[in-house]
Amino acid sequence: MRAKKISADRILGISAMVISILTLVIFIYQTDIMRVQSKLSVKPRLSFSTNSHSYDTLIRIDGLIYNKGLGPAIVDSIYIEYEGNPFVMDMDEFIKNQVPELENYGELVRNSILSPGNTFLAGEETVIYSYQFEPKNQDSIFTYLGMEGEDDFPFEFKVIYTSIYEDEHWFVGSDSDSPEKLD
Repeated sequence: MRAKKISADRILGISAMVISILTLVIFIYQTDIMRVQSKLSVKPRLSFSTNSHSYDTLIRIDGLIYNKGLGPAIVDSIYIEYEGNPFVMDMDEFIKNQVPELENYGELVRNSILSPGNTFLAGEETVIYSYQFEPKNQDSIFTYLGMEGEDDFPFEFKVIYTSIYEDEHWFVGSDSDSPEKLD
């Protein structure tokens, strides 16, 4: 038997094929990394916050929603949950219909009606409501609402939102530490 000689042309051809296949694998891997990086660069992160301001004759409580993420958050669903039931995100209507006695103790001075389709840009902060009252009414309000402190609200704000990549959905509530990915 005669041993086959491997020619230089054959070695170069096989080497070129192996390099091409490795290049393709690296290209696919880099494309995947770029896709993940692109999604992360526009990831929204909604949060809720409550601020309390005390003045000489008034106390004002502000409920806020803000986007601490890098991209816009598009609202799919936003509501107030009270006693296990969802209500439209309209504090004026919510107070009138669900906790009407609050109108006897203070007044809603700012109300944002939020609905599906609202968009929160990166870094944007929106005041959901501002409720103000005299300091003498604080204990009555807390008793009426069954609150033990300023952060112990009997109702929660909840939102489901997406990024500009519509295949990513998140849920966050005013009692959540961080958003929860739904997909």
